[in-house]
Amino acid sequence: VQDSIRLTHELGVEVLLLPFFGKKALETQAEKDYVGDVLRDLGPEAEKAGVILGLENTISAEDNVRIMDRSRSNAVLVYYDVGNSTIAGFDVLKEIRWLGKSRICQIHLKDNPHYLGEGTIDFVGVLDAIRDIGFTGFANLETSSPSKSIDADMRRNLAYLRKLMEQQA
Repeated sequence: VQDSIRLTHELGVEVLLLPFFGKKALETQAEKDYVGDVLRDLGPEAEKAGVILGLENTISAEDNVRIMDRSRSNAVLVYYDVGNSTIAGFDVLKEIRWLGKSRICQIHLKDNPHYLGEGTIDFVGVLDAIRDIGFTGFANLETSSPSKSIDADMRRNLAYLRKLMEQQA
């Protein structure tokens, strides 16, 4: 991570995604505390470089905030993933609103293995929650490709989101 902070800065990128899922999922309080402690050491370097360390994981918003608080760094924020949080059983609309724009650095939009709008996630509600908190950062598609045509599936997912955004404008 220390090398990645430097490289992220050199690339002119603001957010460094720190993945904690799959085999690297944070499951125990001791693991969450350890991550917070390590980030306390790395936070000042990230702040100095102008890099945000974005936590993407499968834990609750409250657990993420405890890690952020333990890190004592403004450079540690949540990279909120609506798909990960839904699969983990969390209320994404409530969590987005509770975290607010000051604790979220970026957002992943997905409902894998489905196209957006065809799975279980309420994307009308997600976009409402994002708008309600005044979030103006990046929301990235992290979608699967049901048809196996990445271009066609990306166009379909983007068209869906654009239509929702136009309807809500």
